[in-house]
Amino acid sequence: MEILRLLDELEEMGEAGEKWYPVIPRLSGKTAIDFDEFLQVLHKLRSSLPEEMTTASQIARDRERIVREAHEERAKILEAAREQAQLLISNDELVRQAQARAEEITAQARIDAEAVRAEAETWARGVVERLENYVGRISATIDKTKKALVAQAPPAPGRGSPRPMDDEE
Repeated sequence: MEILRLLDELEEMGEAGEKWYPVIPRLSGKTAIDFDEFLQVLHKLRSSLPEEMTTASQIARDRERIVREAHEERAKILEAAREQAQLLISNDELVRQAQARAEEITAQARIDAEAVRAEAETWARGVVERLENYVGRISATIDKTKKALVAQAPPAPGRGSPRPMDDEE
C-alpha cells in the first residue's frame, strides 16, 4: 500500500537524517525538528489509519481470486460438457443434444463469470472510494496539524518569526 510505504520512508528519512543542534535552527534551508516528537506523530498517524487502508490490498487479492475461481469453474464446466459430449457421440440425436447443452453451459459459465467479475469490481471500487475518502481526511488532518505546529512554534532567538512550512519541503 503506497501510504504505508511512504510512512516507512518518512521514518527512515528521519532516522538517517543528520542531527542538528538547537543552536543552529536552520542550515541550508533545513529545519531541525525534535526527532522523538516526529516519531511519536508518525506512529500516531500510522495507528490512526483506517482499517480499509490495511485491507485494501487484501480486497484486491480477493477480487483477483474470485475472478480466477470463476474462470476455473468455467473451465471445469466446459470440460464436463466436453466429456458429456464424448459419451453421447454414438447417437446423432444425443450428439445434437449434448452440443446444445454444452453451448448452454458455456454461455451460462460466461454469464456467471462476468457477473462475479462485475460484482467483485463494484465491491472493490466501493472500498477504494471509501479508502480515498479516508485518505483525504487524513491528509486534511495532517495539513491542519502542520499549520498548528508552525503557528505554535516560538521564534528563534534573534531570527524573528519562524518561516512557514511548505508542502514541497
